[in-house]
Amino acid sequence: MNFKAKKNLARLALCFAVASGSSANTNTAIIFVHGAHFNANAWQLVQTKLNNQIPSYAVNLPGRNDNILAKKISLELSAASLCSFLATIPNEKMIVAHSQGGAVVNASLSICPEETVRKVVYLSAVAPLNGDGVFSKLNKTDETHYFSGIHYNEQEQLMEISNPTNFANSFAQDATPEQKTWLLANAFSEPAFIGEGKVALNRQRFDSIEKYYIFAKQDQIISLESQQNIANDLNLKGSFEINSGHLPMLTNSQELTNLLVKIREI
Repeated sequence: MNFKAKKNLARLALCFAVASGSSANTNTAIIFVHGAHFNANAWQLVQTKLNNQIPSYAVNLPGRNDNILAKKISLELSAASLCSFLATIPNEKMIVAHSQGGAVVNASLSICPEETVRKVVYLSAVAPLNGDGVFSKLNKTDETHYFSGIHYNEQEQLMEISNPTNFANSFAQDATPEQKTWLLANAFSEPAFIGEGKVALNRQRFDSIEKYYIFAKQDQIISLESQQNIANDLNLKGSFEINSGHLPMLTNSQELTNLLVKIREI
C-alpha cells in the first residue's frame, strides 16, 4: 500500500477513534492503546489515578463500539484508526501499548510518521518488527492459556469468549472476585483477522523513539519468557517489572500509574 493510500485509510478510520480522558495542554500526553478483548475502558482506573494532573487519552480501536464486521478489521485498519486518533491530540505523546496494542502501535509508525511520539511504553505487549507476525514470538504455553477460555469462530472471524471462568483466570489469575466481575463485564470478542497481520515497520521512525518495556511477571497470556524475547529486539532505553498477571491496569493500577509517571518524567 503506498503512502497516499495509507493516509486515505487513516482519514477513513477517523470515525472509529473515540477519545476519553483529560483535556490537552502543552505537556506530554499519555495515550493508552488497549489490547485484545478490551477497549478504552481497560485504562479507567489508571486514568482516574492520574487525576487530571497529566493529560491522558484512551483510544477505542475498531471492532468494539461499532457495527463493523470482524472480517473487515485488519491490523492496518486498526493502525490507521490509531493514527487518526493521534491526529486529534496536539500534545507531544507518550504511547502506552498493552498486549496486542503493541503491534497496532508499531504498524502505525509507517502510516503517520509525522506524529510527535516521543516515547512508547510496551506493557506486557507484543512488538513485532518489520515483516513479523503479530504473535510470532509467543510460545505454545501462552497459546494454551489463551485458548482455555477462547473459541475461534471461523465463520464470523471472531475470537469468542467461550469459557468466562477460564478467560478470567488466564487473563488475571491475580484479580479479586470483584475485579474478575468487572473484567468479564467489560470484555469483548476479538476480531481474529488482526492477528493474521504482519507489520510494515518504519524503522527510521521506530529507532528515533524512546522505548520502554514493563514486564508483567505472572502473565499467562504473554509469558515472562515471551516478553523477554520480545524486549530483547527493541533497543530499550529502560525496563521495569510488575508482579501481576496480564492486566496490571486492573489488578495493580496504582503501581502501574506510578511507573508511567516515572517513565514520562525520564
